[in-house]
Amino acid sequence: MLFLSPGITAYCLILAFVLGAVFASFLGCMGWRICNGESVLKGRSHCDSCGHVLSTRDLIPIISYVKNKGRCAYCKAQISPMNLYGEILLAGVFVFTTLRFDITWNLVLMLFFVCVLYLVSVTDIYEQMIPDSALLIAVGVRVGYFVCMEGVSWKGTLGLLVDGLAISLPLLILVLIMEKILKKEAMGGGDIKLLFVTGMYLGWAQNLLGIFFACIIGILIGMVQMKKQEDESEESIYFPFGPAIAMGAVISMLFGEQIIGAYLSLF
Repeated sequence: MLFLSPGITAYCLILAFVLGAVFASFLGCMGWRICNGESVLKGRSHCDSCGHVLSTRDLIPIISYVKNKGRCAYCKAQISPMNLYGEILLAGVFVFTTLRFDITWNLVLMLFFVCVLYLVSVTDIYEQMIPDSALLIAVGVRVGYFVCMEGVSWKGTLGLLVDGLAISLPLLILVLIMEKILKKEAMGGGDIKLLFVTGMYLGWAQNLLGIFFACIIGILIGMVQMKKQEDESEESIYFPFGPAIAMGAVISMLFGEQIIGAYLSLF
């Protein structure tokens, strides 16, 4: 359906971009509220610095940030550019996900998956936490989608469970052994739970590929951190692994089948 005509394609992709930016703004606010103990469902959006309630014109994704030059329209406090980058990033991911899955129910599932990844990335960056509630909802939606599309069967249910555990369970065992040896935390429990969720959505093979990309992303971020820390005036910057897992999962979701197919064709 997406490619019925250039006009339909352009309309769908523009809509995907706008929806991605809107969801990024909403999920960013949700993540901040979760980390600060505020209600997700009650209360209007407000400035983090002065507490002033934001009007509709202050909440337009991307445009409001650019218009106000990255500052609160009322107290002129600096707003983190991460808000702008996040809105642009998720908008772009929505566009590429639409191109990848066309206008199908699978697209809806994967856009929901991307939103969950974005939310847990936000909370992990803010407070180094991955909400169990978000992961449980993600598992529930994935199981519900499976039941609606394929019906209830032991084989299918077992396959879904294997996809989730194939990477997360061995990793959990390895982490427990490493923590026993090193006498300190080797990896957060939230990261392992997140890998269970990504496995259910991607399948074990693409989840493994996602871990590969996540490790590369984590190494690159670590190198940037080390470079910044060489300057004593720079504070140490901690980047949790959850966002790297999320980015790796998105890359695998979009290009995993092609990469795995190209790799297997070599043999």
